[in-house]
Amino acid sequence: MFKKLTLENFKNFKKAELHLGPFTILVGANATGKSNIREAFRFLHGIGRGYTIPDIIGQKHTSGERVWSGIRGGIKELVYLSKSNIESTFSLSLLDSHETKDDLFWKEYSIEVSPGSPNKTPRVISEQLISDRNVMFEAYIDPMGEVFMVRADPIEPYEFDIRWDVTKPVLLQMQSPLSHVKFLGYVVDFVENAKKEVATTVNILSSMRFFEFNPEMMRIPSFPGQTTLGDQGENLSSVLHAICQDEQKKLILTEWLRELTPMDATDFIFTPDQIGRILVTIVEKDGHKTSAYSASDGTLRFLGILAAFLGPNRPKFYFLEELENGIHPTRLHLLTQFIENQVAQGDIQVVATTHSPLLLNYLSQDSLKHASLLYRLEGHPDAHIKPIMTIPDARELIKKQGIMRLYESGWFEDMLYLLDDTEAMPDTEVPV
Repeated sequence: MFKKLTLENFKNFKKAELHLGPFTILVGANATGKSNIREAFRFLHGIGRGYTIPDIIGQKHTSGERVWSGIRGGIKELVYLSKSNIESTFSLSLLDSHETKDDLFWKEYSIEVSPGSPNKTPRVISEQLISDRNVMFEAYIDPMGEVFMVRADPIEPYEFDIRWDVTKPVLLQMQSPLSHVKFLGYVVDFVENAKKEVATTVNILSSMRFFEFNPEMMRIPSFPGQTTLGDQGENLSSVLHAICQDEQKKLILTEWLRELTPMDATDFIFTPDQIGRILVTIVEKDGHKTSAYSASDGTLRFLGILAAFLGPNRPKFYFLEELENGIHPTRLHLLTQFIENQVAQGDIQVVATTHSPLLLNYLSQDSLKHASLLYRLEGHPDAHIKPIMTIPDARELIKKQGIMRLYESGWFEDMLYLLDDTEAMPDTEVPV
């Protein structure tokens, strides 16, 4: 599970840390950086998918089709307060850990990137992978910008140059054949020894999904066997069809749909069209049938969330923007309950953004510990991240007044503004 994301000079973050739990909720006003957290995770996910830095920032095409939409804002808006005539960099670091009965294992992956300048292509500046305090590799670009200098063994460090592509993360190139490496014995041993941890890290970064459900895309029929739910909910019908092949999962799906909507759903049928595509139809207890064409946007979004968590090919990490979007306020408590039940199984992690004070009110105490506020101080361009329960007096006031009331009133931001003003006040001597 990811424990911490560190951002430095990334978009509107000069320096910030996001502490993560099984279910992490991000709140804050518009333009405070919630979507930029998503883009930071997407950047790291692009590495997990094997893309070069230019492809991650821009777009990735395979056989003429776009398979990656790039990072919002492109090259010019990736670096905090960047200037077009000066090369600047940003860095991201992700801490991951897992526990066994006897021990705690962790790894930290860090990368510094230059998005490019008028005369230089986007490229890696430095990169590091640490596993249980052992440096798997530490790489940095040489002054000429043509090769990576790689350091191993922090106790007795030695360096060697590897003529790899500086536009592609070292993490990915460590998995490649050693055709570009000077074949000194210790170099080969170093790369081979690191490959297992490198492969594990790439797998972790690849197992992420970022959903922004679009009901119009969810209404499009799909072919049976298309079991990957698209980011906008594409292939919803065929994913639900796959879920319904498992009677236990079908029962869970039906029960939660009854809880989350007014529909008294008892079954799902999948009607093929002339070319074999199927479309989901919900059957209610009285026999009434509602196809995806007629289902409300809110019902489709619920089905999308259920399909994302119950369907095949379940990822380890989910990012959901504006979790409450299209959901009736009276059903929000059931939505949070469903997600908390899913993460309690211990094999997945969810980060979600929300503008809903009511949704905060329904979080369990454990989830509330991992809720963070994103904010900007007046007169400052950079965004900050603060775990809500660490704001002075927040814990006590939440017990007395409830988090919904405090958030609606702007108390959290007001307290942080006040603290900033207090810290900025100069020390004065008391006159004798």
